[in-house]
Amino acid sequence: MRQRTWILLLIVMAPQLGLSLLNPANSAIAADLGATLNQVEFTLTLYMAGYALSMFLAGTLADRFDARRLQSLGLALFALGGLICAVAPHIAVLGAGRFLQALGGTSATVLCRIIVQRHYPTEARVGVLASMSMMISLTPALSPLLGGVLSQVAPWRVLFLLTAIFAVALIPLLELLLAPAAPMHPRFPTPGEYARALGQALGNKQFRWYACCICLVWMTYFGFIHSSSTLLQSMLGQSSLAYGALVAIPALGYLCGSMMVKRSSSLGRAVTRAVACGAIGLLLSAGAGLLAQPLALVASLAVAFIGVGAVIPYAQAGLLGVAFTYPGLSTGFFFFLQMASGALYGAVLSTLAPATVAALIAVILLPQAILTALFLSARLRGSGV
Repeated sequence: MRQRTWILLLIVMAPQLGLSLLNPANSAIAADLGATLNQVEFTLTLYMAGYALSMFLAGTLADRFDARRLQSLGLALFALGGLICAVAPHIAVLGAGRFLQALGGTSATVLCRIIVQRHYPTEARVGVLASMSMMISLTPALSPLLGGVLSQVAPWRVLFLLTAIFAVALIPLLELLLAPAAPMHPRFPTPGEYARALGQALGNKQFRWYACCICLVWMTYFGFIHSSSTLLQSMLGQSSLAYGALVAIPALGYLCGSMMVKRSSSLGRAVTRAVACGAIGLLLSAGAGLLAQPLALVASLAVAFIGVGAVIPYAQAGLLGVAFTYPGLSTGFFFFLQMASGALYGAVLSTLAPATVAALIAVILLPQAILTALFLSARLRGSGV
């Protein structure tokens, strides 16, 4: 059990490295490729679009094929995308490479959870999912700092190469140490069954609630990742090294939220407390945005992201408890909605391009504020959350 968990935790690091390791070098990438910082940040939106498509494809394919083998192929595609980024001559090629990175590597978001569903007993799943969520939060907490340090001594292209090497190294570990995770009844759904499966998911009240929760918090979290270079480097004048250190602080709040869920005996009570902490962070962040002081801002965001870190494993665990005819397809659709919402919100941020720190923070935190209101409404109605 412990060995399987260790491997899965390494695998879910890959898409987070692709998403955040290069962020401290965004300004250098823009200068090298003759692009604007906004164009470089838009490649993160393309990454998230690939992420969304990967969720749908991975979930569908997992109903027919071994999830372990699919994950190996995904890591290989992630490595190919990293190589394309490393040699990209202009911003369009970089965007295409990042899309391929996401299309392959981010399949771990669905496939690793399907592996958990096929290998782990029900009572052990929440703990494993919370561990994955903590790894997903630790990676963006540490990788920007690592990227900031590496960008001082190596070109940004080397950083993309390192992500490819990491993915390739995981493939033999996955194939040799992890047991197969084949579906019990391997087959592709017919178009009619496919439509009914999606209808079954959308018609399920629990699915809609958990999907709404994860989409809203992801819009805020990805919104911060997407616009962090503009916020901290362009608006607040921080260096790439300082950027890496500052961006780690909000991710630690995410980690605290995940730990609250993992260590609590009551999932509903833990997530409600975390959302309440996040609400306090939202208010603090609004004030810090007006002050435009970097350290105060990221510290406030860390408090806000306690709610994010708790809601994500809460929603994922809730999804695994819902019975579907095609669980792989339904899981893929769930994470497709999450990542598509992030991609769309990244595009909104790029289009709006708020001109002040306070305005940018307000737009980033709006989805989480909506979720907080929904949780409060559910509690007042006495609904289980």
